[in-house]
Amino acid sequence: MLAVFMTVAECGGFAAAQVALNVGQSTISRQIGDLERRLGMRLCQRGRVGFHLTDKGRVVYEACQHLATALEGFRATVGALRGELVGDLSIAVIDNWATKRGYPLADVLRAFRARARQVHIHFHTLAPDEIERAVLENRVNLGIGIFHQHRPGLVYQALYDDPVELYCGAGHALFDRAPCDLDRNDVQAADLAHRAYLSERQVAPLTGDLPSTATARQIEGVAFLILSGWHIGYLPVGYAERWVESGRMRSILPATYRLSTKFELVTRRGVALTLVSQTFADILQETTRPLRS
Repeated sequence: MLAVFMTVAECGGFAAAQVALNVGQSTISRQIGDLERRLGMRLCQRGRVGFHLTDKGRVVYEACQHLATALEGFRATVGALRGELVGDLSIAVIDNWATKRGYPLADVLRAFRARARQVHIHFHTLAPDEIERAVLENRVNLGIGIFHQHRPGLVYQALYDDPVELYCGAGHALFDRAPCDLDRNDVQAADLAHRAYLSERQVAPLTGDLPSTATARQIEGVAFLILSGWHIGYLPVGYAERWVESGRMRSILPATYRLSTKFELVTRRGVALTLVSQTFADILQETTRPLRS
């Protein structure tokens, strides 16, 4: 019942939790009602006015998080005494990292699985701000991505640098222009596909003042907007290369607009990693070491 309650709280309501739990809303409602009676308190308000946790419900949710962490720590400790890696590992990774530059993660998973056959891996693909929030809320153990503004309460460890460049798609006014015929004024007049999870002005000051009539939360959305031929936008070089090679995209003035972005491992400050999480983090750092040199 506590697990159902946590899912409902994280999904923001009974209806949204149906998909995550794969059960009907009536079943969820009955389980939450049973839990409230067991605990002797109202955990959430639901009805026509919408869903929200009560003050007591928020405290119980935080206690559930601590309980889940403690149980996982217990399983990991007992497993370590037997010389085993057991339990769960929850990882959140930036979307669309499965490129030529994303190969280290596959190597890490291969090496980790060889040492941890019994560990259940929960793999999530999220936008950077969602990864940070999931780690802060203790919904995932480790996050991997590009984080432009470090948040308090989190620890960031550098993995390696990965470049991004400014692109336009076939059909865009800049696509067929020779590089020698392009300058910053041409770029400043273009419509930027804005990334919703960061401030372009802070991350890419040269494009921070560009007009923008389109926003995407994930890299794939930015790519679609660029491929439409109406927008320009930043993409990782390794991610964009498939369309560059097929003639559907081109980089715009890379000497001017190319940026270096850093892949980082993020964990929650003040919370010791379980043996399972630490093992994965160690393998990740070791595998990406050559890319940092």
